[in-house]
Amino acid sequence: MRKAEYVWRYVFRRNGRRNRTGGMKVKYKILIVDDEKMIRMGIKNAMPWESMDIEKVYTAASAMEAAEVIKKHQPEIMVTDISMTEMSGLELVEQIRKQNEGMRIIVLTGYDRFEYARQALQLRVHDFLLKPIDEKELKKSILEQVRWLESERKNKEEDVSRIRAKGVRQQLALEQFMCAFILGKPKAGERLEEFLEEFHFDREQEMRIGLLMPEVRGEEDAESRSLRSMTIRQICLGMVDGQKKGITFTDEKSRIVISFFCNREKEEEELSRQLVDILSDELEIKPRIIWGSIRKGFDNLSISYNDAVFALEHEREAFERIYTMDLSRKQEDIFQEVFQEFRTAMVCSIGEREKLFHIFDRFCMAVESYNLSAKYTRSCCFELASSVYFAYFSDTGSGGSEQLSVLMKALSGAEREHALKVTNMFLERLFAGEEGEVHELVKKVKRRIYENLADDLTVASLAGEFYVTPNYLSRLFKRVTGEGCNEYIVRKRIEQAKSLLATTTLKAGEIAVMVGYHDMNYFSLAFKKHTGASPIKYREQVQKR
Repeated sequence: MRKAEYVWRYVFRRNGRRNRTGGMKVKYKILIVDDEKMIRMGIKNAMPWESMDIEKVYTAASAMEAAEVIKKHQPEIMVTDISMTEMSGLELVEQIRKQNEGMRIIVLTGYDRFEYARQALQLRVHDFLLKPIDEKELKKSILEQVRWLESERKNKEEDVSRIRAKGVRQQLALEQFMCAFILGKPKAGERLEEFLEEFHFDREQEMRIGLLMPEVRGEEDAESRSLRSMTIRQICLGMVDGQKKGITFTDEKSRIVISFFCNREKEEEELSRQLVDILSDELEIKPRIIWGSIRKGFDNLSISYNDAVFALEHEREAFERIYTMDLSRKQEDIFQEVFQEFRTAMVCSIGEREKLFHIFDRFCMAVESYNLSAKYTRSCCFELASSVYFAYFSDTGSGGSEQLSVLMKALSGAEREHALKVTNMFLERLFAGEEGEVHELVKKVKRRIYENLADDLTVASLAGEFYVTPNYLSRLFKRVTGEGCNEYIVRKRIEQAKSLLATTTLKAGEIAVMVGYHDMNYFSLAFKKHTGASPIKYREQVQKR
């Protein structure tokens, strides 16, 4: 008898010819570890892996080699011999268990010893087979591991779906309660304690209602208005609720209402400005916020809401103020008002380098026009540069405290023209090298979006991941790519949805969840806006081609 034939018979007491591949979709990876080449290759070549849902088959001649394969390829299943040189199979399993609790492990041994079986059980080995191995027995054992892995995967997917569905239901319940509560409906008042406990809100939290009012566009149809409203709401949820700084909901007239959480630093005002800026950048709209009064506790929240509604219903378009300046005022006093406008405009332009330097050029022209003294120019330059520096540092986390000290020394005693040049140089250095960093940041954000479309992606959440402010990311993304970050997310989601509709039989609702939409109506509106057809209609059109 030839050696090869002997080894085959040793490895498998076979019953008939081995099966050929069945063409099933492969998913999992397996590692075969045995220091005898003929045995490990015999297992590798004898099994109908594709029909068993095994995608990749790796082999290793030792425990050390197996550790490298596991580190590099991360197989989900391992079949290993016990008796090997350097490190035994059980020692290998012990090492693996320190790093990977989930790997499915089958141990092979030529010795029927209870001690081996006991150790294998302690190490959570999933099957223990004696050599010579029956092909059917090994195949059955591997298939059991595959079925377990598949069941676990499906359970996790179902868990994620349940969590997301629960999250959607909770958000809906929260918004329905808040709407009823601010309108003073008795049943909502009776449920306040239960509501606070479920969502972990402080009953005495100081709050202030803001009605978010987008600009009215007469040319919009009902579907476009609805889609825009849903998009605004999603951005608000990310910026406000996602950062635990308030509660977003809609009232009975479908107006977006935000209950901002207040503190001594008046962070709600800064947050509202950031929110308005992002909505302006992303959707090219000019929203405004109608404020209610600041009230302490949920019990008084309806007062703040009523104040905001009253202000909205009774406001009148104000005429621009026409006034004559007091000519007796000093030029420097008059310039102070102009200067504050320049300072605010430059701070708001962090992330838009060209715009910022254009504003600075206008500032320089104004300094010349108002014929400011050198001393006052130095003061304005330092205040302007400091404001830009701190805004840039706050947005990006970049910068060094020594830069302002250097600027202060450079400005000391400088004449007007020199002070302006020094300040311009300071700004140039502050933003030097930013372009490369900006492109790298945008590239990383785009990759994060592309690889995780099913996640709850918002400008605020992405900014948090990359340690910049939402406004900064929004402006940079639009400057580099030519489209808003939220617009990019929606476009990529719709592209993925189109591909799934054209190439799979998945239901539209399933596809919506897979591309990040938990509201089917919102998904349908967004899809129709981008393709001109509903998801179902689009699939029918593709199938007819």
